[in-house]
Amino acid sequence: MNIALLLPGQGTRFTEQVKELWLESPEARGLIETAERQLGYPVSEWLTSDLSKDTHKAQLATYVGSMCMYQLYKQQIGLYPSYVLGHSLGELTALTIAGAVSYEEGLQLVDIRGKAMKAAIEQQESLGMMAVFAAPEQVEALAAGWDEVYAANLNSEQQTVISGTRQAIQEFVKHHQLEGVMLGVNGAFHTPYMKEAAEQVYEQLGGLSFSTRLQTQVISNKSAELYDFTNIREEIAAQMVSPVRWKPSVDYALSQGVQLFVDLSPNGMFVKMFKSLDGVFAFHSEETIGLLRTELKDDIEVNRHYDVFSRALGIIVSTKNNGTDAEAYDNIVMSGYNRIKSQIGKEASPEDIKQTLSLLELILSTKEVPADEIAEYCNRLAWKIG
Repeated sequence: MNIALLLPGQGTRFTEQVKELWLESPEARGLIETAERQLGYPVSEWLTSDLSKDTHKAQLATYVGSMCMYQLYKQQIGLYPSYVLGHSLGELTALTIAGAVSYEEGLQLVDIRGKAMKAAIEQQESLGMMAVFAAPEQVEALAAGWDEVYAANLNSEQQTVISGTRQAIQEFVKHHQLEGVMLGVNGAFHTPYMKEAAEQVYEQLGGLSFSTRLQTQVISNKSAELYDFTNIREEIAAQMVSPVRWKPSVDYALSQGVQLFVDLSPNGMFVKMFKSLDGVFAFHSEETIGLLRTELKDDIEVNRHYDVFSRALGIIVSTKNNGTDAEAYDNIVMSGYNRIKSQIGKEASPEDIKQTLSLLELILSTKEVPADEIAEYCNRLAWKIG
């Protein structure tokens, strides 16, 4: 089953019911505690508060909450996602899930981004965003000829968010006879109004390191294609001033064979956004989690029978041997296979997992499996047990 995870952006408000689900999980609870310990903020309190007027707090709460939702997904479903897509701020959550940054580095990144955007908002007056009930193509065309109004979020067939000055937004919808609802934010995100904030973020990210060895694929807000990892720092900054091409991103995932989307928002917002699209499942309550588990019961049942060692053996036997060195095959491939086989049934420690991944990579290299395939196999296995 080809699965994609959908991660929400700023403005997401988590309910006490959802928070209780996290607190029952030691892993999710640990994420909240790590955030509070590292940043010194009362993040747990923020998770269920109205933070619509404080973009810094809202972004941190959304990031931590979304990572908690992801932990629940791994525990309750545990099926590998071929792609992760994050709406606006959610793209940083997607990068964390994919392994481009650690959770701790992600906290630092979101802290930097939220502070820069909050400072930019405080220096500007009368900015806002409005959800307009019209197709992105129509709104983009109209906004192209209008001052101080930008198509910021290309959300779905019938929803586009515009950003700009509040006066210009009101004039724009009235002139074009559009219907819309003002959002509870006081900034014009994903427009040139965020240029100074984007430059600050780019500068401050100079000290962060990024990994290009991914555990899953990320679809970019900016391009609606695979994320460009040649300059992650530049991509993160550029995304702040570029439109969120959300519908095109989902369309790209579909074109790549995604069969099911898991909505990791706390209220099923993407299910509602894409109500004409089959295969989008909410994941914010015991009921919706149960429905998803029922939908995927066969895949989950198969998945639960394989530990890290069995999975590694499956990869080894299913890959073609392109090597010609018989001695190396016996000494490395067969010896490594038997070594891994002897571990089946054992509870894998972090060191066991590390050694198995290293051995798998060596075996596949000896079999002269193409490097990109080796990376894909190892990354998928790392996700299963990471």
